[in-house]
Amino acid sequence: MKKLAFLAVAAVALASCSSDDLVDRSAAENEAPIAFSVEKKNITRATNLEDLKHYNFGVWAYKYKSGATTGALVMDNYLVGYSDGSAKGYDKSKATTWAGDAGTTENHLSPWFYESLGKTEYSTTNSKLYQTTQTAYMSKNEKQILRYWDLAYATTNFYAYAPYDAEVTFNESTKTMTFGATNTIRDGYDNPLNRAYENYDRSLSEYMYAGVQATNSEKKDVIVPFKHMGAQVNIRFYEDILNYRVEIIDLTGDDAELADGVTAGSDMTKGIQATPAEKKDDGTYESSKYFTTNGATVTFTTDATPTFKYTTEGSTTTQDNLMFLVPTTNLDETTITGHKLIPEASTAQTYAESPTVYYAVAQPTESKTGFTFHISYRIIAEDNNEVITVHNATVFVPAKDDSGNNIAAWQPNNKYTYTFKITKNSTGTTDPETPINPIDPTTSIRKGLYPIVFDGATVEDYTVNTPESEISKGTNY
Repeated sequence: MKKLAFLAVAAVALASCSSDDLVDRSAAENEAPIAFSVEKKNITRATNLEDLKHYNFGVWAYKYKSGATTGALVMDNYLVGYSDGSAKGYDKSKATTWAGDAGTTENHLSPWFYESLGKTEYSTTNSKLYQTTQTAYMSKNEKQILRYWDLAYATTNFYAYAPYDAEVTFNESTKTMTFGATNTIRDGYDNPLNRAYENYDRSLSEYMYAGVQATNSEKKDVIVPFKHMGAQVNIRFYEDILNYRVEIIDLTGDDAELADGVTAGSDMTKGIQATPAEKKDDGTYESSKYFTTNGATVTFTTDATPTFKYTTEGSTTTQDNLMFLVPTTNLDETTITGHKLIPEASTAQTYAESPTVYYAVAQPTESKTGFTFHISYRIIAEDNNEVITVHNATVFVPAKDDSGNNIAAWQPNNKYTYTFKITKNSTGTTDPETPINPIDPTTSIRKGLYPIVFDGATVEDYTVNTPESEISKGTNY
């Protein structure tokens, strides 16, 4: 088991471009438009927002006199949209600031724009782009006009979040952005079993937040680094059983007897199961719950530095298993024909990764909910291809480790990768008659593999055999 901290930051930059008329007079009149881009980055590990399938974000902007804490409104939850020019995002035809490439932070060119993305002015005939009937992707504003840097003010603060949501609110006096309990996961994607698979729509969830203070006189495109409100969870495997290769298997079609309440062929017999569980002080386990939705507040300082805090009021919980598909990457199918084998332990370790990734909401720091993982696998002898199946191997991943680090109590903007090594000492059973219960929170104490051992050897004495001869009977030869 291993937790990898991963600051999955999507860098978003403020950029712009202008019409020929504006360019002609901007040098003398110090005018420059404000627009947005994700192509300009100053964070080396950053990912473009559109690469995460987010083609919009929302922003409030206020301009401030020097030393002032109360600002004048510039943008009121503006929708900033992306277009690749033809097939993704929004129709760019009415935007005077759109360009296919972002360019530098001083040339004001960007594939991100907000001009004419108001809900009454936006329209498109391109069926590949967002339509006005897709209300979840539309602005709350009737109109959105191009804004300019105002040199009568010292700074402009941008309070941003993604994806766009008309229900998100911002209070400038307290500088607090508020997300309701259904905002962080919405439109039916609060079911964690849905969120794990392809029908999870990241463009409507996986919320992020950001804040930045720009100096108006510089008139530069402003870089806005987003952070995730939720966490990312996935699993991977390798093996260390000498002279055997290992294959992770589904329980579907397995000959083992299933426990009461578990239906063969159902989701509860597929893939790799993780049952929410809590380990008690006496060493026993009991079923537990985890949050599938939560609300949030983001509070900003006077220089727009954000602090995120999730809220559980009105949130929902579940006892449903997390279900991971068996690994499909980094598998070795050449050594043992017909089996998809996970990597062996090596100095340059590779891993077989499950294609299932959860974009989970953050859990309370005091959470005691961990997960009991249920795994079945085959070992295949490398000399004669003998196959042995191990059913229902289990391991418990706690909410926190012995040092208090969060392991299953997922925290915002962190990626949790649980790494499992399959060894000869794993739990489980090779007895096909043992009931398999993938929703049991209790871990198995039965060792899965028992070696065949010869415990000593003996040699029997010769049997004494003295048959009577014919000579003793006086027979002549």
